[in-house]
Amino acid sequence: MARNRLLWLAPAALALLMSGCAPAPQPATETPPLQTTTAASCTAEGGFLDRRGRLQSQLCVHPFADAGKSCSGDADCQGKCIATPGETGGLPETGQPAKGQCQADDALFGCYAEVEAGVVKYGICKD
Repeated sequence: MARNRLLWLAPAALALLMSGCAPAPQPATETPPLQTTTAASCTAEGGFLDRRGRLQSQLCVHPFADAGKSCSGDADCQGKCIATPGETGGLPETGQPAKGQCQADDALFGCYAEVEAGVVKYGICKD
């Protein structure tokens, strides 16, 4: 009986000892900033560097010439036709008539509702 315990205890003790040999977890490395050449090429193509989204990723953002123009659908804009906030400041309901404005740039984040044919198509939150 004592021998049966030893047969079971020996592998358990060995596993415990081996777990001490595992390497320590390494801290996460930070995302390196964009290289100067990338920043220069962004500027050369009419963009600017900005941090967007929940992760604050650095992106090359390109403004649209028709930013803020009134619209009733995507065909009226270089980007999307975004519903202006309702009276309460929130997003208008899907299927409701809405006025829109052309999005400002090609890096749209946050909560917004798209307008098509003067009606809210859907609302979405993009991180």
